[in-house]
Amino acid sequence: MSFVLMLAAAFSVGAVSVGAAAPATPSESSQTIVVEGLRDRRKPANDYLDKVIPPVFDAQLGRFEDRLCPSVIGLPDNLKGEVMARLRQVAAAAAVPLASGHCTANLMLIVVDDKKAMIEGMRREKQAYFYGIGNDRVKRLESSASPVAAWQISDVIGADGVPLRFDGDGFPRLFTTSSPSRLTTTTRSRLLAAVVIIETRGLRDVSTRQLADFALVRGLAPTQLKERVAPSSSVMSLFNPGVRPQDAPQSLTWWDLMFLKALFDVRGDVIAGTQRTEIRDRMVKEMAKVPPEQR
Repeated sequence: MSFVLMLAAAFSVGAVSVGAAAPATPSESSQTIVVEGLRDRRKPANDYLDKVIPPVFDAQLGRFEDRLCPSVIGLPDNLKGEVMARLRQVAAAAAVPLASGHCTANLMLIVVDDKKAMIEGMRREKQAYFYGIGNDRVKRLESSASPVAAWQISDVIGADGVPLRFDGDGFPRLFTTSSPSRLTTTTRSRLLAAVVIIETRGLRDVSTRQLADFALVRGLAPTQLKERVAPSSSVMSLFNPGVRPQDAPQSLTWWDLMFLKALFDVRGDVIAGTQRTEIRDRMVKEMAKVPPEQR
């Protein structure tokens, strides 16, 4: 069975047990997109990107190529409905392609009492969740003092979309019609799934709007091998050490929205350094359209 099929099977079965429902606070009406304005008009895109995707030159930034299909586990039905609606609403506003109807989840928000126990159970029963994730990183996710554990599952395909082929020796080989150049590569990184686990202890005074926006941006932002403190200009700072929910952004910020739009518009067949530059330039261009008083 191919990995993609294995992953689909894993995500389509909700058999992994979760803890009690989270004490998330119902948000205000989510019928309209509310983006929190940034008062510091001088905040450059680089200040945001330096913490979200630090400069790298030997890798590529992946994104979903399949339509986004979010799933929420561990919340009571009323709060789950609010979070799901907000997830899909903001994704649409960020021009992230969305799946409709019944779909196989590829962005999972899981609320539990004990993330360590949850991760251990997933490692035993759903190993596909950790495809390509090293044991050292999994242990760091388990032992971290943060109430959040998040990671992405990705693979590499040809720049023209042709999958790598594993020959009899077990090594992947690329058969492609694309030719490399100084600016482009013969491969691109593809995001297959993202998992965001949040412990209930971290959700006191957190609104469903904050929870949904955090999960979306955190799940789609390229993850780093070493976790970094999120910029204060992002809803991802919601769970930064010492930050209270009432003092954190109450929704995704303009920088978050512009980042997601740029991420899903950037070329996939170039190295991360070039991708990062393109993302920054797109963010700055889009921010110029935002009324100054709302930045």
